[in-house]
Amino acid sequence: MASHGSSKHQKRMAAPAVLPVARKTHVWLQKPSAGAHGKQHSVALGTLLVEQLHVCETQRLVKKLITHGKVKVDGRNVDNAKMPIGLMDVISIPALDKHYVMLVKSGQLLPVEIPAAQAQTKFCRIMDKTVLPGGRIQLHLHDGRNLLMVREEDRFKTGDTVKLGIPKQGVQGFLKMEKGATCYIHQGRHSGQTAQLDEIVDREGSRRAEANLSADGHKLITLKDYLFVVEPGFTVK
Repeated sequence: MASHGSSKHQKRMAAPAVLPVARKTHVWLQKPSAGAHGKQHSVALGTLLVEQLHVCETQRLVKKLITHGKVKVDGRNVDNAKMPIGLMDVISIPALDKHYVMLVKSGQLLPVEIPAAQAQTKFCRIMDKTVLPGGRIQLHLHDGRNLLMVREEDRFKTGDTVKLGIPKQGVQGFLKMEKGATCYIHQGRHSGQTAQLDEIVDREGSRRAEANLSADGHKLITLKDYLFVVEPGFTVK
């Protein structure tokens, strides 16, 4: 009988290039379940804990940690070792007093350790907007969230950033994609760099808009879609 739907398994050799995992040590790699981040841009929580953070040696220990609430994602307990973890997700291990934010550096998705104070907020990029009946606006964020706002509060465009508080997930503010904004580049040849936005250059036809930026006296050019507006002082170790 033919199989239906996508495979539940993932071979290491066929894993997305964004995952910095050993390819030839074993045949199989834990596959992220369907969720907020696509499989090409995420890592399963269990893989993150075992192969990148080295908190656990086996997936059995991962399940024990999760069952006892010792691992939090964006300030909340999780119950799925295959939960997809992606860009800007905040992972906390309270027992070790360790906190990490997921960033892309040199094309690879990596956990970067951050202080506890920084782990109290999360940045989410506005990917799209929808006008709903009753005068409300729905913002679609990069991690699968949807925010409802009244029309009078709609001052934001695609590409702007929402700042959320952790663990309550409340909106603490917005960061506009405008001249002078601090931007983190999460894709392309400059991935992992932080620069100041000089201008957005729209292109004709189907060509995507480009962005001109400055960093340490150097000029950078990348696609607008590769930018993630962050607060001044945001650094990547």
